[in-house]
Amino acid sequence: MKYLKFDETDRIGLLTLNRAEKHNAINKEFMYEMGEILSYLEKSDLKSLIITSSGKNVFAAGGDIEYFITLSTREDAYTMAFNMHTVLNRFEDLEIPTICAINGSCIGGGAEFILAFDLLYLRSDSFIQFKEKELGVTTGWGGTYRLAKRVGHSKALSFLLSAEKIDAKKAKDVGLVDEIYDKDVVLDKAFEFCYSFNEEELVLIKYIKKLSRSSINLSREEAMDFERRLFSNSWMLGKRKSQMERFLNRVK
Repeated sequence: MKYLKFDETDRIGLLTLNRAEKHNAINKEFMYEMGEILSYLEKSDLKSLIITSSGKNVFAAGGDIEYFITLSTREDAYTMAFNMHTVLNRFEDLEIPTICAINGSCIGGGAEFILAFDLLYLRSDSFIQFKEKELGVTTGWGGTYRLAKRVGHSKALSFLLSAEKIDAKKAKDVGLVDEIYDKDVVLDKAFEFCYSFNEEELVLIKYIKKLSRSSINLSREEAMDFERRLFSNSWMLGKRKSQMERFLNRVK
């Protein structure tokens, strides 16, 4: 692949945005490569996925202006947005936990990109900026929807209208990212989290992610019914019985 690099170890996938010379700006070919790797990820037996970048100070600069300038009609813009929506929706819908080790700043579409992943670990000297307004457009890659989900309507509107550079501390304080780490350890921390998952827990991990993602969009009764069904399924996986037996043997 030209723009992506993928490795896996101990059933942990590591996907690296690998167009550092262009600050990982995303063009049509980049989108196509992401679609290709997704076709693999959707069928793999990985227990988790980490996304990072080969850039030194910029994680992702959003859309490639050289590509964007060729989108001269409303239909062109719509098609491009649809294609990227599809890619990011597929990342979001992966059954396994996804952790973004954000080792640089995220600007415009780059800020939208990271929001498709479950957990966001941000390098402490980086910033996030929703710069679309300065370019004369709205978000086009699902950014407004996902940002409002993360930080609430009013805070999302403030970030979108001001196009301010949100430093790491503020991003953590408002819930835009989950953790902040020094640049030398941000990727290590993502791996540390993934290594905490036992190999035999893959089905349980998928259940937990499915519950956490789905419940926020359901009514209380729907969410409780969904939880009961997955809980009863997990009850029969085997770990529960062995853990209970271990506890009983310990207290005897």
